[in-house]
Amino acid sequence: MICHQVLITLNDDAKDIADQIVAELAAYAPTCATVRAYRVGRDVGLADNTADVAVVAEFDDVAGYQFYATDEGHVDIIQRLILPNAAGLVRAQTEF
Repeated sequence: MICHQVLITLNDDAKDIADQIVAELAAYAPTCATVRAYRVGRDVGLADNTADVAVVAEFDDVAGYQFYATDEGHVDIIQRLILPNAAGLVRAQTEF
């Protein structure tokens, strides 16, 4: 099992786009055949210095993750919403 984790910190002038990112990723995930579990949400503000959006996705194997990572729908959201508005982006893929 491959677990993909992402923390997105948005630019100060783009904080209002967090809900759109969450909504579009949540709508996209069920359309990707290789996603086994998917959680995406906005930070609830319980601590200082946190990311704005978090994603945790699970795949059966590396090939499943690679399909997701390069899938047109996923890449569109990254290029259109995340990259132009991100002050920071931290990703990790772990196997368990």
